[in-house]
Amino acid sequence: MRFFSTLFASILGTLIALALVVLLGLLLFLGFAAASSQQPSVQSGSVLTMELSGSIPEQVSGDPFKQAFADEPAYDLRDVRVALQKAAADDRIEAVWLKPHGIQASWATLQEVRNALTTFRESGKPLYASGGEYFMSEGDYFLASAADSVFADPEAFFEFNGFNLDVAFLAGTLEKLGIEPVIFRAGTFKSAVEPLQREDLSPENRQQLTDLVEAQNAVFMNAIAKRRGQSADYWQSVAADSAFITAERARDAGLLDALLYEDQVRDQFKTRLGLETEDDLETVKLKDYTKISPGDAGLEVGTEGRIAVVYAVGSIMTGESADGTLGSTTFGESMKTAREDEDVDAVVVRVNSPGGSAVASDAMLREILLTKREKPVVVSMGDLAASGGYWISTPADTIVADPLTITGSIGVFFTFFNAEQFFDDKLGITFDGVQTSPYADLFSGVEPLSDGEEALLQRTVTDTYEGFLQRVADGRDMTTDEVDAIAQGRVWMGQQALDRGLVDVLGGLDDAIGIAAEMAGLEPDTYSVRTLPRPKTFFEELNEALGAQSARTVVRWMASPLERTLLERTDQLRDLAKMNGTVQARLPMELQLR
Repeated sequence: MRFFSTLFASILGTLIALALVVLLGLLLFLGFAAASSQQPSVQSGSVLTMELSGSIPEQVSGDPFKQAFADEPAYDLRDVRVALQKAAADDRIEAVWLKPHGIQASWATLQEVRNALTTFRESGKPLYASGGEYFMSEGDYFLASAADSVFADPEAFFEFNGFNLDVAFLAGTLEKLGIEPVIFRAGTFKSAVEPLQREDLSPENRQQLTDLVEAQNAVFMNAIAKRRGQSADYWQSVAADSAFITAERARDAGLLDALLYEDQVRDQFKTRLGLETEDDLETVKLKDYTKISPGDAGLEVGTEGRIAVVYAVGSIMTGESADGTLGSTTFGESMKTAREDEDVDAVVVRVNSPGGSAVASDAMLREILLTKREKPVVVSMGDLAASGGYWISTPADTIVADPLTITGSIGVFFTFFNAEQFFDDKLGITFDGVQTSPYADLFSGVEPLSDGEEALLQRTVTDTYEGFLQRVADGRDMTTDEVDAIAQGRVWMGQQALDRGLVDVLGGLDDAIGIAAEMAGLEPDTYSVRTLPRPKTFFEELNEALGAQSARTVVRWMASPLERTLLERTDQLRDLAKMNGTVQARLPMELQLR
């Protein structure tokens, strides 16, 4: 029997190995085929079609394997902006056809894309937007409203009913599990811990979230008023008193120019471009046009200087960046590379982070300080630059934020979970032991904290908060009392942060790059841009995922959108467990305006 079991195991192992070889061979073949594809041809008189849906990430690797097997978008935020810059200068591109549907990007990202669309429209080339047969959300329409004309399918849905922001509370779940959260925080508005302690919003948190939603709503309504006429107050009254969800109602209200099917929109382009109805409309897709070099499109390519853009994206943690996190080691290596590269004249740090570990945040701040001693450093804030994300931004020479950036949240907290009741009542497990001092079992998590232990942890949190205030005061040329008055863990939109001296300029990444170039003495259009760190390829991530994480990684890659949502919720609970026993400078687990 042992012989047969050994033989069976050998055969099974051989078959598995053979299957892996075939799979890897297929992947290599597809990758080489994708990599060897020639630069797309752009015909004269073409229309650039931009189908924007899903997320618009800060960075993509461009790896065809990740696009095919890891669901990586074919373009990132910079690709979209540069594509519009190229299209404005490219004599072969006659117009842009924007097709937004199901966009899941945050509002600061949408603002940067909309600004790029507005700049393109100012070139004089036609810009039309259509929702086709898709549902057009407020985010979709925010982009579409930048166009010369906006169309939608006659039977499409159109959302115009205001914004909301929901917070999920876990206190009831923890109570049912028999797990007691013990929270220490510094900052009246530091709301990241509320989901663990409450079943609803505190008055302070309700106030700051209301301010965020109203600030977002004001930007949206003002943008519509500027493009569609009437006042922002008028459009607010429409959303509040006459909300609708159909394209026909949107047309009647004046938000759409016409209800047209896609072929009819195509005819609109033909008419505008002087073509006959029977003529073909030449088009080029965004994912293909991103492969066209700026020089081929007619843009000047700078060679007299270089700006390094270091991306700081994700939740902050110690060590290497992985799985959507921002590792202090990886960030430090990128800053060191930019700092020591003699060809780099200035550095822009692109921050899009809700914060995280206070220790890791401070290590990253140190890297920016070291770089600042040798060359100009400008911070560009994306969707989020809050708590730890703001911590790392403070030493920059200039901080640039989008009006819709969520920033501030200068505060810290410490979470401790007492699972004694869970082990005893649910599992029947009890604990006992010996120790050499009263605080030796401080982080055991299987018994309540003593008064002395609570005082020790609160003192640690208070000390960290005071250190945070001092770093902000040093970077912003303020006193700690002045910082404390606008800190307290409160979050601010970009415009609010500017009014309170937390940022210097409102603008996007291109504005930050321009400021950095000016500080370095470089003239416009005379420099190139280098991005760090290089995004990992499919095989690099796969290699890192081998072992204990391999099954989970494969499941994530093959999961449906609903399954990915459930996995994200599981990750949030896992992140919650990781916060146990550490001082955190971060936003709530999820903060999304819809």
